[in-house]
Amino acid sequence: MGAENAPEEFALWLDGKPYPAASGARFDSRSPFDGTLVGRFADGGEADAARAVEVARREFDGGTWPSSPSRRRYEVLSEAARLLTADAENVAMRMVLESGKPVTLALGEVAAAARCLEYYAGLALSAEGSAVSERNPQALGLILREPVGVAALITAWNFPLLGVVCKLAPALAAGCTVIAKPSHLCPGPTLLVARCLTEAGLPDGVFNVVTSQQERGAVVGQYLAASTGVDKIAFTGSTTSGRSVMRAAAVNTKRVALELGGKSANIVFPDAPIEDAARNAIGAFTFNSGQQCSAGSRLLLHRDVHDEFLAALTEHAAAQVLGNPRDPATTMGPLISEQQHRRVLDYIEVGRAEAKLVTGGGAPSDPALERGHFVEPTVFDGVDNSSRLAQEEIFGPVLSVIPFETEQEAIALANDSAYGLAGGVWTRSIDRAIRVAKSVRTGKMFVNCYNTAGLDDMPHGGYKDSGTGREFGTVGLEEFQELKTVQILLR
Repeated sequence: MGAENAPEEFALWLDGKPYPAASGARFDSRSPFDGTLVGRFADGGEADAARAVEVARREFDGGTWPSSPSRRRYEVLSEAARLLTADAENVAMRMVLESGKPVTLALGEVAAAARCLEYYAGLALSAEGSAVSERNPQALGLILREPVGVAALITAWNFPLLGVVCKLAPALAAGCTVIAKPSHLCPGPTLLVARCLTEAGLPDGVFNVVTSQQERGAVVGQYLAASTGVDKIAFTGSTTSGRSVMRAAAVNTKRVALELGGKSANIVFPDAPIEDAARNAIGAFTFNSGQQCSAGSRLLLHRDVHDEFLAALTEHAAAQVLGNPRDPATTMGPLISEQQHRRVLDYIEVGRAEAKLVTGGGAPSDPALERGHFVEPTVFDGVDNSSRLAQEEIFGPVLSVIPFETEQEAIALANDSAYGLAGGVWTRSIDRAIRVAKSVRTGKMFVNCYNTAGLDDMPHGGYKDSGTGREFGTVGLEEFQELKTVQILLR
């Protein structure tokens, strides 16, 4: 498509229109598959962030969106879902170019984002408060839900479309005005969503986007977190960065939601359906090339089925197709950047010293992939749960296999982590499944599946260092609402 010669150019999105950065600066986006130039973006800074806050504040305090009828919010979000679906191939290709995400995964992410918009469109239409009328016959109490105000969204690159939509859709459904600062590694999808919403009828200034390269990105993010013009900050990223956002946000005690890292345990008992469990265990740590915070990157494997399971696991690992992300046959694309590629390879070297390498351990041998940031599905056996390999989030296709003998030992191992985002349990015993699911301290658990139950709208979020707050579901809407009570004395 001639990307190197004529990359698509993107401006900031402020007040319903594209604008250059105040400094006039731009930055380039290059494909992690082959290094070609695939986009050029406005390099926003603090002045642009300040302008975005000013616009969003103006629209919340004096605009029509916060007080718009629920039917209007429903119509805009529903139409945005329709437009996004109609433009699915273009939006998916933007993700493919910038992030290296395989096209089949990218199309799936577009579909999930459209469903998310539809879901919150429905919630906007069905939203209602409640009344207290029986406690005192001479009084009436009202419980009202109101938009929290100006919401700033700082989003990550691994799910560059769904990651912003799962925050944006409930914020708009609640009546908030919004500023988004997407990752510099894949900002295009967020700008495409902005265009889509404007076409769907969202008033100018209700949704604003500030893009910035890595160096300026931290400045923009910190400005938004610290701004007294922002009422809510929703962040997705590393635990370290999340803590920095939380500290900055304390300037006006704004509401903070953090979706952070994970090191989730996928637990296999002897009575598990071995073939299904092995096939799903591969997807649990290789989906999106392992670049997912809820990845099942620790496999707790009962000793009685250890050898059988590892053999099946190795077979399924070999079936993964690393290749051009534009090819529908590709199941694993490159890692997002040279920096992330080096980080994952460094962890693999740590693993070689700490455990037994079962399969993978490097880049694929295909010369057609040598320019990409590829890492094969990599499995280490006999990993000590206290090791770096088991305790630190790698964010790549690396699995730590940890043996256990009893149910209580498995629970203790699963909970022996600073994180608490997700987890899985494989067993034919419903009693054991429920006991383990209740005992493992994570925000979500999967039973005899992993990320594959198709229940998109259940709340997502974590315990401990995996964050605070929840996304998706009715709780996701409540994250962007304030609760007000009104007491009326009848005379």
